Amino acid sequence: PSYSYISSQKLCTQHSSSQTQTADDCVLIEEFSGNYLVTLNRAKALNALNIDMINILTPFYQKLVSTKKECTVVMRGAGDKAFCAGGDVRHLYDLGRAGADIEQITEFFKLEYELDHVLGTLPSYVHNVCLLNGITMGGGVGVSVHGRYRVATNNTLFAMPETGIGFYTDVGGSYFLPRLVPKGLGLFLALNGYRLKGADVLHAGIATHYVDQQHMASLTQDLLSGKPGVSALSVLSKYGVHHTKLAPFTLTPDLDAIERIFDFEHSKCVEDIVAALETLEITSDFGANTLKQLLSVSPTSLKVVHRALSQGRTLSLQQCLDMEFDIVSEFMRQHDFYEGIRAQLVDKDRNPKWNPSNLKDVENVDSYFPKNYN
Repeated sequence: PSYSYISSQKLCTQHSSSQTQTADDCVLIEEFSGNYLVTLNRAKALNALNIDMINILTPFYQKLVSTKKECTVVMRGAGDKAFCAGGDVRHLYDLGRAGADIEQITEFFKLEYELDHVLGTLPSYVHNVCLLNGITMGGGVGVSVHGRYRVATNNTLFAMPETGIGFYTDVGGSYFLPRLVPKGLGLFLALNGYRLKGADVLHAGIATHYVDQQHMASLTQDLLSGKPGVSALSVLSKYGVHHTKLAPFTLTPDLDAIERIFDFEHSKCVEDIVAALETLEITSDFGANTLKQLLSVSPTSLKVVHRALSQGRTLSLQQCLDMEFDIVSEFMRQHDFYEGIRAQLVDKDRNPKWNPSNLKDVENVDSYFPKNYN
Protein backbone atom coordinates (compact mmCIF):
# COMPACT_ATOMS: atom_id res chain seq x y z
CA PRO A 1 0.00 0.00 0.00
CA SER A 2 1.14 3.57 -0.61
CA TYR A 3 0.52 4.37 3.06
CA SER A 4 -1.32 2.89 5.98
CA TYR A 5 -3.02 4.11 9.13
CA ILE A 6 -1.73 2.65 12.36
CA SER A 7 -2.81 2.49 15.96
CA SER A 8 -1.16 4.64 18.61
CA GLN A 9 0.02 1.43 20.28
CA LYS A 10 1.94 0.44 17.16
CA LEU A 11 3.29 3.98 16.92
CA CYS A 12 4.88 3.69 20.36
CA THR A 13 6.30 0.22 19.87
CA GLN A 14 7.86 1.07 16.53
CA HIS A 15 9.69 4.06 18.00
CA SER A 16 11.40 1.78 20.51
CA SER A 17 11.82 -1.21 18.22
CA SER A 18 15.32 -2.39 17.43
CA GLN A 19 14.20 -4.55 14.52
CA THR A 20 15.35 -3.84 11.00
CA GLN A 21 13.18 -1.08 9.58
CA THR A 22 11.15 -1.70 6.44
CA ALA A 23 10.18 0.85 3.82
CA ASP A 24 6.59 0.83 5.06
CA ASP A 25 7.42 2.07 8.57
CA CYS A 26 9.85 4.86 7.67
CA VAL A 27 6.80 7.16 7.84
CA LEU A 28 4.00 6.45 10.30
CA ILE A 29 0.54 7.91 9.70
CA GLU A 30 -2.10 7.81 12.39
CA GLU A 31 -5.68 9.08 12.08
CA PHE A 32 -7.55 10.82 14.90
CA SER A 33 -11.18 11.44 13.95
CA GLY A 34 -10.33 13.06 10.64
CA ASN A 35 -7.01 14.61 11.69
CA TYR A 36 -3.64 12.99 11.09
CA LEU A 37 -0.31 12.55 12.85
CA VAL A 38 2.58 12.00 10.45
CA THR A 39 5.87 10.82 11.97
CA LEU A 40 9.11 10.77 10.01
CA ASN A 41 10.40 7.56 11.53
CA ARG A 42 14.12 7.18 10.87
CA ALA A 43 15.43 8.43 14.21
CA LYS A 44 18.81 6.68 13.88
CA ALA A 45 19.35 8.58 10.60
CA LEU A 46 18.03 11.83 12.16
CA ASN A 47 14.89 11.27 10.05
CA ALA A 48 16.80 12.09 6.87
CA LEU A 49 14.50 12.01 3.85
CA ASN A 50 14.78 9.15 1.37
CA ILE A 51 12.73 7.92 -1.61
CA ASP A 52 10.76 5.41 0.48
CA MET A 53 9.57 8.24 2.74
CA ILE A 54 8.71 10.49 -0.19
CA ASN A 55 6.71 7.68 -1.82
CA ILE A 56 4.55 7.48 1.31
CA LEU A 57 4.17 11.21 1.94
CA THR A 58 3.32 12.44 -1.56
CA PRO A 59 0.31 10.15 -2.23
CA PHE A 60 -0.94 10.70 1.32
CA TYR A 61 -1.05 14.49 0.90
CA GLN A 62 -2.38 14.21 -2.65
CA LYS A 63 -5.27 12.12 -1.34
CA LEU A 64 -6.04 14.72 1.34
CA VAL A 65 -6.17 17.37 -1.38
CA SER A 66 -8.47 15.33 -3.61
CA THR A 67 -10.78 14.37 -0.71
CA LYS A 68 -11.51 18.07 -0.07
CA LYS A 69 -12.26 17.66 3.63
CA GLU A 70 -11.12 19.95 6.41
CA CYS A 71 -8.35 18.36 8.44
CA THR A 72 -5.31 19.13 10.55
CA VAL A 73 -2.09 17.26 9.84
CA VAL A 74 0.74 17.33 12.36
CA MET A 75 4.13 16.33 10.94
CA ARG A 76 6.91 15.53 13.38
CA GLY A 77 10.21 13.67 13.55
CA ALA A 78 10.71 10.53 15.64
CA GLY A 79 12.79 11.08 18.74
CA ASP A 80 13.92 14.46 20.05
CA LYS A 81 17.16 14.97 18.09
CA ALA A 82 15.75 15.93 14.70
CA PHE A 83 12.65 16.88 12.77
CA CYS A 84 14.50 15.99 9.56
CA ALA A 85 18.22 16.54 9.12
CA GLY A 86 18.14 16.66 5.32
CA GLY A 87 18.14 14.38 2.32
CA ASP A 88 20.07 11.15 2.08
CA VAL A 89 23.06 12.71 0.30
CA ARG A 90 25.41 9.85 1.16
CA HIS A 91 23.24 7.53 -0.97
CA LEU A 92 23.55 9.95 -3.90
CA TYR A 93 27.32 10.00 -3.43
CA ASP A 94 27.39 6.20 -3.51
CA LEU A 95 25.29 6.12 -6.69
CA GLY A 96 27.59 8.60 -8.41
CA ARG A 97 30.74 6.79 -7.38
CA ALA A 98 29.25 3.50 -8.59
CA GLY A 99 28.76 4.99 -12.05
CA ALA A 100 24.97 5.34 -12.00
CA ASP A 101 23.51 7.40 -14.84
CA ILE A 102 22.39 10.94 -14.12
CA GLU A 103 18.68 10.07 -14.38
CA GLN A 104 19.02 7.48 -11.62
CA ILE A 105 20.94 9.86 -9.36
CA THR A 106 18.52 12.76 -9.85
CA GLU A 107 15.34 10.68 -9.43
CA PHE A 108 15.49 11.51 -5.72
CA PHE A 109 15.40 15.25 -6.42
CA LYS A 110 12.57 14.91 -8.93
CA LEU A 111 10.41 13.12 -6.35
CA GLU A 112 11.51 15.34 -3.47
CA TYR A 113 10.64 18.56 -5.30
CA GLU A 114 7.24 17.17 -6.27
CA LEU A 115 6.55 16.57 -2.56
CA ASP A 116 7.85 20.04 -1.64
CA HIS A 117 5.50 21.60 -4.18
CA VAL A 118 2.50 19.59 -2.94
CA LEU A 119 3.24 20.70 0.64
CA GLY A 120 3.82 24.29 -0.42
CA THR A 121 0.54 24.55 -2.30
CA LEU A 122 -1.86 22.70 0.01
CA PRO A 123 -5.40 24.08 -0.16
CA SER A 124 -6.82 26.01 2.79
CA TYR A 125 -8.77 23.01 4.09
CA VAL A 126 -5.58 21.03 4.80
CA HIS A 127 -4.07 22.63 7.91
CA ASN A 128 -0.51 21.30 7.91
CA VAL A 129 1.55 21.88 11.06
CA CYS A 130 5.25 20.95 11.10
CA LEU A 131 6.90 20.60 14.50
CA LEU A 132 10.51 21.61 13.92
CA ASN A 133 11.80 20.10 17.15
CA GLY A 134 15.49 19.33 16.76
CA ILE A 135 17.68 19.48 13.65
CA THR A 136 15.89 20.92 10.62
CA MET A 137 18.16 21.17 7.60
CA GLY A 138 18.07 20.73 3.82
CA GLY A 139 15.30 18.30 2.91
CA GLY A 140 13.68 18.85 6.31
CA VAL A 141 13.38 22.53 5.47
CA GLY A 142 11.86 21.63 2.09
CA VAL A 143 8.98 19.63 3.57
CA SER A 144 8.16 22.33 6.12
CA VAL A 145 9.11 25.90 5.21
CA HIS A 146 6.70 26.30 2.27
CA GLY A 147 3.72 25.20 4.38
CA ARG A 148 1.30 27.22 6.46
CA TYR A 149 2.40 26.48 10.02
CA ARG A 150 5.96 25.81 11.22
CA VAL A 151 6.57 25.50 14.95
CA ALA A 152 10.04 26.12 16.38
CA THR A 153 11.06 25.04 19.88
CA ASN A 154 13.99 25.75 22.18
CA ASN A 155 15.46 22.55 20.68
CA THR A 156 15.27 23.65 17.02
CA LEU A 157 18.46 23.91 14.97
CA PHE A 158 17.96 25.29 11.44
CA ALA A 159 20.53 25.56 8.67
CA MET A 160 20.95 25.31 4.93
CA PRO A 161 24.57 24.06 5.00
CA GLU A 162 24.89 22.90 1.40
CA THR A 163 27.74 25.18 0.29
CA GLY A 164 29.93 23.37 2.82
CA ILE A 165 29.45 20.09 0.96
CA GLY A 166 29.96 21.56 -2.49
CA PHE A 167 26.24 21.62 -3.21
CA TYR A 168 23.32 24.03 -3.55
CA THR A 169 20.60 25.26 -1.15
CA ASP A 170 17.81 23.43 -2.97
CA VAL A 171 14.28 22.31 -1.90
CA GLY A 172 12.94 25.74 -2.87
CA GLY A 173 15.73 27.73 -1.24
CA SER A 174 15.72 30.11 -4.19
CA TYR A 175 12.07 30.84 -3.36
CA PHE A 176 11.92 31.28 0.42
CA LEU A 177 15.42 32.57 1.24
CA PRO A 178 15.36 35.81 -0.81
CA ARG A 179 11.94 36.60 0.67
CA LEU A 180 13.19 36.69 4.28
CA VAL A 181 13.33 40.06 6.06
CA PRO A 182 15.49 42.10 6.12
CA LYS A 183 16.78 41.90 2.58
CA GLY A 184 20.04 40.01 2.48
CA LEU A 185 19.25 37.72 5.43
CA GLY A 186 18.38 34.76 3.21
CA LEU A 187 21.50 35.09 1.08
CA PHE A 188 23.60 35.38 4.26
CA LEU A 189 22.08 32.16 5.65
CA ALA A 190 22.52 30.38 2.31
CA LEU A 191 26.09 31.31 1.45
CA ASN A 192 27.68 30.43 4.77
CA GLY A 193 25.23 27.84 6.15
CA TYR A 194 24.69 29.92 9.29
CA ARG A 195 22.87 28.03 12.03
CA LEU A 196 19.79 29.45 13.72
CA LYS A 197 18.73 28.06 17.09
CA GLY A 198 15.51 28.20 19.09
CA ALA A 199 13.73 31.55 19.03
CA ASP A 200 16.00 32.81 16.24
CA VAL A 201 14.17 30.46 13.87
CA LEU A 202 10.98 32.43 14.56
CA HIS A 203 12.69 35.82 14.45
CA ALA A 204 14.13 35.00 11.02
CA GLY A 205 10.72 34.05 9.61
CA ILE A 206 11.55 30.36 9.10
CA ALA A 207 8.99 29.40 11.77
CA THR A 208 5.53 30.87 12.19
CA HIS A 209 5.20 29.97 15.89
CA TYR A 210 7.42 29.23 18.88
CA VAL A 211 6.41 26.69 21.54
CA ASP A 212 8.64 25.34 24.30
CA GLN A 213 9.66 21.73 23.77
CA GLN A 214 8.02 20.66 27.03
CA HIS A 215 4.60 21.51 25.56
CA MET A 216 5.01 19.50 22.33
CA ALA A 217 2.96 16.52 23.53
CA SER A 218 0.01 18.57 24.73
CA LEU A 219 0.16 20.82 21.65
CA THR A 220 0.05 17.76 19.41
CA GLN A 221 -2.84 16.25 21.35
CA ASP A 222 -4.88 19.46 21.19
CA LEU A 223 -4.22 19.86 17.46
CA LEU A 224 -5.38 16.33 16.74
CA SER A 225 -8.34 16.20 19.11
CA GLY A 226 -10.11 19.25 17.75
CA LYS A 227 -12.80 19.34 15.10
CA PRO A 228 -10.98 18.49 11.84
CA GLY A 229 -9.05 21.49 10.62
CA VAL A 230 -10.94 24.34 12.18
CA SER A 231 -9.04 24.78 15.45
CA ALA A 232 -5.41 24.55 14.29
CA LEU A 233 -4.66 28.28 14.37
CA SER A 234 -6.40 28.85 17.71
CA VAL A 235 -4.49 25.95 19.29
CA LEU A 236 -1.19 27.30 17.95
CA SER A 237 -2.08 30.76 19.26
CA LYS A 238 -2.84 29.26 22.68
CA TYR A 239 0.58 27.61 22.96
CA GLY A 240 2.70 30.00 20.94
CA VAL A 241 4.97 32.50 22.70
CA HIS A 242 4.88 35.98 21.14
CA HIS A 243 8.21 37.06 19.70
CA THR A 244 8.35 40.07 22.01
CA LYS A 245 8.43 37.72 25.03
CA LEU A 246 11.35 35.69 23.69
CA ALA A 247 15.06 36.41 23.81
CA PRO A 248 15.86 38.95 21.07
CA PHE A 249 17.21 37.84 17.69
CA THR A 250 20.90 37.10 18.23
CA LEU A 251 21.69 38.52 14.79
CA THR A 252 20.07 41.88 15.59
CA PRO A 253 23.43 43.68 16.12
CA ASP A 254 24.55 42.50 12.67
CA LEU A 255 21.35 42.93 10.64
CA ASP A 256 22.36 46.34 9.29
CA ALA A 257 25.64 44.88 8.03
CA ILE A 258 23.85 41.82 6.63
CA GLU A 259 21.44 43.99 4.67
CA ARG A 260 24.18 46.33 3.48
CA ILE A 261 26.49 43.51 2.35
CA PHE A 262 24.17 40.69 1.25
CA ASP A 263 21.24 42.56 -0.33
CA PHE A 264 21.33 41.99 -4.10
CA GLU A 265 20.97 45.72 -4.70
CA HIS A 266 24.33 46.28 -3.00
CA SER A 267 26.26 43.14 -3.93
CA LYS A 268 25.99 42.23 -7.59
CA CYS A 269 28.32 39.23 -7.20
CA VAL A 270 30.01 37.09 -4.56
CA GLU A 271 33.25 39.03 -5.02
CA ASP A 272 31.44 42.20 -3.88
CA ILE A 273 30.38 40.41 -0.69
CA VAL A 274 33.91 39.16 -0.01
CA ALA A 275 35.36 42.65 -0.57
CA ALA A 276 32.85 44.20 1.84
CA LEU A 277 33.61 41.57 4.47
CA GLU A 278 37.35 42.12 4.07
CA THR A 279 36.77 45.77 4.92
CA LEU A 280 34.50 44.90 7.83
CA GLU A 281 36.71 42.19 9.36
CA ILE A 282 39.23 44.77 10.55
CA THR A 283 36.73 46.11 13.10
CA SER A 284 34.14 43.32 13.45
CA ASP A 285 34.13 39.74 14.69
CA PHE A 286 31.01 39.25 12.57
CA GLY A 287 32.89 40.31 9.45
CA ALA A 288 35.93 38.17 10.26
CA ASN A 289 33.91 35.05 11.12
CA THR A 290 31.63 35.36 8.09
CA LEU A 291 34.57 35.89 5.73
CA LYS A 292 36.40 32.88 7.16
CA GLN A 293 33.35 30.68 6.63
CA LEU A 294 32.74 31.89 3.06
CA LEU A 295 36.35 31.24 2.10
CA SER A 296 36.12 27.65 3.40
CA VAL A 297 33.16 26.48 1.32
CA SER A 298 32.89 25.64 -2.38
CA PRO A 299 33.52 28.71 -4.57
CA THR A 300 31.32 27.19 -7.27
CA SER A 301 28.50 26.68 -4.77
CA LEU A 302 28.78 30.33 -3.68
CA LYS A 303 28.40 31.57 -7.25
CA VAL A 304 25.49 29.25 -8.06
CA VAL A 305 23.64 30.10 -4.83
CA HIS A 306 24.06 33.85 -5.42
CA ARG A 307 22.70 33.65 -8.96
CA ALA A 308 19.84 31.28 -8.09
CA LEU A 309 18.57 33.35 -5.15
CA SER A 310 18.79 36.49 -7.25
CA GLN A 311 16.67 34.90 -10.00
CA GLY A 312 14.34 33.29 -7.48
CA ARG A 313 13.12 36.68 -6.26
CA THR A 314 10.75 36.95 -9.23
CA LEU A 315 9.89 33.25 -9.76
CA SER A 316 7.05 31.11 -8.43
CA LEU A 317 7.76 28.13 -6.18
CA GLN A 318 7.27 25.77 -9.13
CA GLN A 319 9.60 27.82 -11.33
CA CYS A 320 12.22 27.83 -8.57
CA LEU A 321 11.98 24.04 -8.19
CA ASP A 322 12.31 23.62 -11.96
CA MET A 323 15.43 25.79 -11.93
CA GLU A 324 16.83 23.92 -8.96
CA PHE A 325 16.38 20.55 -10.62
CA ASP A 326 18.66 21.73 -13.42
CA ILE A 327 21.12 23.12 -10.85
CA VAL A 328 21.39 19.95 -8.78
CA SER A 329 21.59 17.80 -11.92
CA GLU A 330 24.69 19.75 -12.94
CA PHE A 331 26.17 19.42 -9.45
CA MET A 332 25.75 15.65 -9.77
CA ARG A 333 27.88 15.80 -12.95
CA GLN A 334 30.64 17.91 -11.42
CA HIS A 335 33.43 17.53 -8.86
CA ASP A 336 32.62 19.54 -5.76
CA PHE A 337 29.55 17.65 -4.46
CA TYR A 338 31.40 14.33 -4.38
CA GLU A 339 34.46 15.96 -2.82
CA GLY A 340 32.33 17.70 -0.19
CA ILE A 341 30.54 14.50 0.79
CA ARG A 342 33.86 12.64 0.87
CA ALA A 343 35.38 15.21 3.22
CA GLN A 344 32.37 15.57 5.53
CA LEU A 345 30.69 12.15 5.57
CA VAL A 346 33.01 9.49 4.09
CA ASP A 347 36.64 10.10 5.07
CA LYS A 348 35.57 12.82 7.53
CA ASP A 349 38.85 14.70 7.23
CA ARG A 350 36.90 17.99 6.96
CA ASN A 351 39.43 19.11 4.36
CA PRO A 352 37.72 19.30 0.96
CA LYS A 353 39.77 20.15 -2.12
CA TRP A 354 37.42 22.30 -4.18
CA ASN A 355 37.90 22.59 -7.94
CA PRO A 356 38.16 25.45 -8.78
CA SER A 357 39.64 26.29 -5.39
CA ASN A 358 38.97 30.03 -5.40
CA LEU A 359 36.35 32.45 -6.70
CA LYS A 360 38.46 34.07 -9.42
CA ASP A 361 38.87 30.71 -11.14
CA VAL A 362 35.11 30.05 -11.34
CA GLU A 363 34.75 31.49 -14.82
CA ASN A 364 30.98 31.17 -15.09
CA VAL A 365 28.15 28.97 -13.87
CA ASP A 366 25.97 29.10 -16.99
CA SER A 367 25.86 25.29 -17.24
CA TYR A 368 23.82 25.22 -14.01
CA PHE A 369 21.18 27.50 -15.58
CA PRO A 370 20.52 26.03 -19.05
CA LYS A 371 17.24 27.84 -19.70
CA ASN A 372 14.98 30.75 -18.77
CA TYR A 373 12.57 29.90 -15.93
CA ASN A 374 10.20 32.86 -16.05
